[in-house]
Amino acid sequence: MAPVPITEDYYMVLEVEQTATAEIVLRSYKRLALKLHPDRNTKHDATAAFQLLGTAYETLMDETKRQAYDLIYPSIKRNHPSPQTTQTSHSPPTSSPQSRALSEAAQIAALQKSKQDRGARWWPKKNALASSIFELQRDIRRLEHEIQNLNSILAAEAAEEAQKNSWGTWLLSPIYKKAEDSKEEKARKDIERQERRIEKDMKERRLGLKNADLEIEERWFRKGKEEVDAADLVDNRKIQSIQHRMREREIRERQERERVERERTARIWKQQQEQREKREREVAEALRKRQEDQARKGQRTFNDDQYPFTAEGNTYQASKILCGHDCWWPKVQGYTACPECNHIWSYLLQCPGCKMQACPKCQYTIRPRGNRRPPKGGDSK
Repeated sequence: MAPVPITEDYYMVLEVEQTATAEIVLRSYKRLALKLHPDRNTKHDATAAFQLLGTAYETLMDETKRQAYDLIYPSIKRNHPSPQTTQTSHSPPTSSPQSRALSEAAQIAALQKSKQDRGARWWPKKNALASSIFELQRDIRRLEHEIQNLNSILAAEAAEEAQKNSWGTWLLSPIYKKAEDSKEEKARKDIERQERRIEKDMKERRLGLKNADLEIEERWFRKGKEEVDAADLVDNRKIQSIQHRMREREIRERQERERVERERTARIWKQQQEQREKREREVAEALRKRQEDQARKGQRTFNDDQYPFTAEGNTYQASKILCGHDCWWPKVQGYTACPECNHIWSYLLQCPGCKMQACPKCQYTIRPRGNRRPPKGGDSK
């Protein structure tokens, strides 16, 4: 038979650390044994807790058993959170907005479930009270109808008796002679009249009791309905409050997202501006270095005798570095700036002799006037 797997955290049972010595384990066991002994502990699980304490003590005091237990202790510790973890789990959560939203949604669901349960409990009571009220109202209408009939019969008998004892009947009695009732007939009518009065009194008493019962049932019905409505009103206000908080939080989160997005866009735009300025500085620096390199390579400058149009025609052109090679300048593809005017071009023109580069606009003022036709097999301008 396979041994029963150990699932209890013996260190937590003895309230010691995993690195506790045998002396600390013994001292903790004595303290807890006095506390958890069934003679002193009145809880229903005192015996089981004391036996678990003894098993933990025997395991941790035996070096062999303790080493074997320490091998499986990490898995047991994962399944048994520490008291600090348990305390943290019961503390007010400092959770993320998603968990708060879930918690509020759970609260709304709980309140709605409470309303449904309350309505389910009130429904049979409501039906029972409504049925009782309906039965009482039907009995009351029946008793009122019966009492009305008895009153009509008694009123007819009283009218007949009054007519019989009137002066007109006495005066006309010699003319219209009627047979008088016998004593037995008179006694029977008196008894019936008496019974009808008694029945009327009993029905009136029953009617009064029915009215009292109806008033009680209606009061219970109103009270129950008012309690349910009041409880539902409280839950509805709580739900509205939670939903209002959720809407406010969503608005704040949306505003925060928009602010972050604006800051990110501004930061990206600023970075792009800095990169653009950096590229412009790099291009300017490269152009300056290129001009310095070209000057160091010994490019010659034509004076007024070598170049026909001088400061008399164009002072700006006379101050430029001029080329003395009368040849066709081929294209040099590449998006770059002209060394003369610093304008950006998609290509430049380069002298095959001195390797001087310039844009088509500046090349006209740099090279000498002569045969401008391209060489055989050369690039066209």
